[in-house]
Amino acid sequence: MLIEAARRAEAAVKEMLACADEGAASCSELREGLEISKVIAGVNAAFQVSAAASVAGRERHGDGGAEALAVGAGLSRHEARSQVKTAETLSKTPRLRDAVAGGRVSTANAMRLAEAVERTSAEDVASDGELLAKAETMRPEDFGREARRWAVERQGDNGESEHARQRARRRVRLWDGDDGMVHLRGEFDAVTGRRISNRLRAEAARMHDADEKKASHSDERRSFDQCMADALDQLTSNANDSAGGGKPYADICVVAHVDDETGELIAEMPGGDRLPRSVLEELACNSLITPTIYDRRGVLMWQGHSKRTATATQLKALKAIYGGCFACGADFDMTQAHHVEPVSRGGPTDIDNLVPACWGCHNKIHHFGWQIHGPPGKRTLHPPGAINHGSLIGISEPARQGASS
Repeated sequence: MLIEAARRAEAAVKEMLACADEGAASCSELREGLEISKVIAGVNAAFQVSAAASVAGRERHGDGGAEALAVGAGLSRHEARSQVKTAETLSKTPRLRDAVAGGRVSTANAMRLAEAVERTSAEDVASDGELLAKAETMRPEDFGREARRWAVERQGDNGESEHARQRARRRVRLWDGDDGMVHLRGEFDAVTGRRISNRLRAEAARMHDADEKKASHSDERRSFDQCMADALDQLTSNANDSAGGGKPYADICVVAHVDDETGELIAEMPGGDRLPRSVLEELACNSLITPTIYDRRGVLMWQGHSKRTATATQLKALKAIYGGCFACGADFDMTQAHHVEPVSRGGPTDIDNLVPACWGCHNKIHHFGWQIHGPPGKRTLHPPGAINHGSLIGISEPARQGASS
């Protein structure tokens, strides 16, 4: 009987899809069909959770059906656990359970109702007909805010417990994705999250505007999302503590060596990921350089003294001379000391050979061939070929040393 009903439901949904694909249905029919499909999706989700819970109970899985739901419905384990938890929370109140099982409340809004139950009580939520009506009609992003506001108002402490709950849940996770990218996910309380968002957006907007005004080629203009990523990199670096009192720390460790066969410089991170030469030169601009010698088995034979490429005193002097980024005027705290003539070509680490450069200008120099022009204290940055006379100082080969930045 169950399988027959499931097959009929499958056939009916396929018939709906065929009608939509044919293009013969009117807009009013399609809109009404979408409303009905919302109910179908809700009922189907309720069935999946109920069926998985029944299987788990009979087979004594002990997880409320999360694993059976994940496998049978093709959900992630996280999604499956969330749906099972929501169903268990709402099952205590017939009115809420029936609203979800009847497809009137979406899965996303059902989760928000369950959270409201946990923060107050099932009786409080079930007795508020207005809240339930909003759960049936509002979009998930809107109802999420409404449900949180509703719960805070009934906790009677002016939001203190809600803020404490959010603070306790704050976290940032980093992991290596299958695509070779490093993934980041963070959750913060409302205040901290807004502060972080404002800082990132403000710096990203400055970067984006600077690209729009100064970039001469379309491929030099970063998207706003790319600027957000670069702003996060900038704002989490304390490499240029303006007071000079911050202790340098390793953002990243890079090991560079010369290939025996080709004589080419090979730069890698400890995990084995190869770095392009342009990236190595960029990192070497403001890093700790530690000369080392290893034997062929990787055993350390000799290690020299680390040397920072710009001292605290030099940084203070650069701030006094330039005020901010030498090229675009970005805030000095967002810059790094950059060697005009690279160390790899014998460039000294002194004020005459240093300029403060923000990430965007670093990127133009190292990856797009922009050139530094002008005498010390009056350096300017120009795109490739913009100046065909006078003394230009180009960017050369990366330093042939190990570097940790």
